[in-house]
Amino acid sequence: MKKLLLALFLLGMFGNVYAKAHGPAGCGLGAVLFEGKEGMGFNILAATFNGSTGTQTFGMSTGTLGCEDATTAKVTAISFVEANRVALANDVARGGGETLQTYLSMIGRTDADTKKLQKNFPQIFSEGNTPAQIHNDILATL
Repeated sequence: MKKLLLALFLLGMFGNVYAKAHGPAGCGLGAVLFEGKEGMGFNILAATFNGSTGTQTFGMSTGTLGCEDATTAKVTAISFVEANRVALANDVARGGGETLQTYLSMIGRTDADTKKLQKNFPQIFSEGNTPAQIHNDILATL
């Protein structure tokens, strides 16, 4: 009982620090149930509910429960590079791989010469290049 009171006390103290209730929890039934609620406690509840019931996976697969399915999600090539920078760099350095093939598919260049990218790796992934620069360098190389 003391632990519960302590948890409620801490939740009350720090719960208002977070502006969004379940933004980081993602989509799923937990996010729907706790929509509009604020505080870290609600975020934790939404994430726990999503993870333990499998509703987040279901929502992403079907495009329901506030999720987008893979066929309707709007992911740009630049945001893909940003999210997968290390894996993409590794694939380009090797001259092939799953992440590189996915990226090439996104930009409509599945027939691209990946050895050409491999040869130009130092210029494409030079230190300080932004995801947009990497994307543009890949397009220029192809």
